[in-house]
Amino acid sequence: MGALGILFGIFAYAIGSQVGRLGIMQLLIGAAILATIGAAIVAVLWYGRILGGAARARAAAEEAARTSEQGFRTVAATMADGIITIDDGSRIKHVNVAAARMFGYEEGELLGREITTVMPESYRAIHLAAFRRYLDTGQRHLNWEGIPLVGLRKDGKEVPIEVSLGEYAVAGRRVFVGVVRDVTERRRAQEALAASEARFRGLIESAPDPIFVLDAQATIREVNPEGEALLGRGRDELIGKALVAFMPPDRTASARAYLEERVAGRGPHLLETIFLGIGGSSLEITLTAQSVHESGAEPFLVTIARDVTAQREMQRKLLESERWASMGRLASFVAHEINTPLTNITLLTASIARRVQDPDVQERLRKIGIQGKFAANITGELLRFARPGAIDPVELDLREPLRAAIEQAEAFRKPGVKLRTDLGDAPARCVADPVRIQEVVVNLLKNAYEATPSGSVSVRLEDRDELLEVAVSDTGKGIPAELRPRLFEAFFTTKKKGEGTGLGLAISRNFVVAHGGDITVTSEVGKGSTFTMVLPKGASASGVAR
Repeated sequence: MGALGILFGIFAYAIGSQVGRLGIMQLLIGAAILATIGAAIVAVLWYGRILGGAARARAAAEEAARTSEQGFRTVAATMADGIITIDDGSRIKHVNVAAARMFGYEEGELLGREITTVMPESYRAIHLAAFRRYLDTGQRHLNWEGIPLVGLRKDGKEVPIEVSLGEYAVAGRRVFVGVVRDVTERRRAQEALAASEARFRGLIESAPDPIFVLDAQATIREVNPEGEALLGRGRDELIGKALVAFMPPDRTASARAYLEERVAGRGPHLLETIFLGIGGSSLEITLTAQSVHESGAEPFLVTIARDVTAQREMQRKLLESERWASMGRLASFVAHEINTPLTNITLLTASIARRVQDPDVQERLRKIGIQGKFAANITGELLRFARPGAIDPVELDLREPLRAAIEQAEAFRKPGVKLRTDLGDAPARCVADPVRIQEVVVNLLKNAYEATPSGSVSVRLEDRDELLEVAVSDTGKGIPAELRPRLFEAFFTTKKKGEGTGLGLAISRNFVVAHGGDITVTSEVGKGSTFTMVLPKGASASGVAR
């Protein structure tokens, strides 16, 4: 640059000092030489300026890179996760303290080594294949989730890890940054959770009571085999259904309110309700529900159901037995106390009738006698109810007492009522007291005739393997559903006042039960009723009517 300046000055001075002596052509040549030297000077100045800017930019970039690298190392040193950088040849360029500690090395021991140094032999192919896929995709943030990554410590121990990979460029080369996390504790926690869930499921599966796991909306999310057996439905039919869907409509509101209270941790712990089994059968159930709240999760209910149908039936029978015993004692006392004045009334009436000839008085005395006999019949039934006495079972053909009962009850049949019998052609052998069985069937036929002003009454005998079944049916007015459960209660009657004592069915059932059997009733209002007596063929009788 200096030489060009000197040369330019010499030429300019020479031309300037000889301007008057030089011709035009010489001046033009001199001007051209000066212009060329000047242009060279300008070009050199411009090029030098560009070179200086580039140098300054390069220096700034190198300083920025050094600052960025220093910043990266500072950040990496403070991170709890391990940081490892590798070049595109998979050699380790940087390892922070957390990564070195994770793999059991000093911070500088891993620098320059292959990344496979911290990979188990059995997992290197998986690691490297995943890394190659990453290079091919060109993605900037690839999270290797779902790939079974395992790291290798210096002492040879394997550790489960989770890796996220990113990259940046340094001097035109790709540098890859891996964030490595030791997930040993997470795996332990997951395994512990899985074991806990397995124990929980095992507890539920082996529990003797039905268990339903419900969500906050009382929807069944889990059920054990006992729960399936209770409702008579498989798991697929129960999961996702509301628990109250298996209750009668009149119980759903109270059950839903109870479950909502239990989700909130309030309300009573116990609920008595009804479940509907297969075929609409009613099951008496007690429910206990416990709310479980997991951190960050919606609460759920562990609900235990207990079928107390048999227990309640036993309690009812016990109460019924005690009630019958009490009523028997009362009936015995009343019958005994009434019999004495009734006897006196009968004797006095007969004495007066012998002495008085007035027809009007005689008619009144006759009516008194009829009422006395009616009262005596009542006290007789009371005594039979209080002291039914022993039955005397013998081996017989059940058709014989049935025929006798049909003949005896004929007096109660109305003219417009037809009688149909089907006693079979073969003997129906069993062990029973013919007198008591005849009395029971007479009572059932009498009630059937009284309930049937027109239509028909039928008696049917069927052999049911170890049992004999006798059904007395009518086409009468039927019995309302709310009255049927009370039909066999003592002193309960649907007849008008003065037409019945309410003891006939109660005593009849006592006699049948004493034989080891039972009486049941089915009825439909407006279409009639059927009373069914079931007797065992063998000698399973208790011998005493209760």
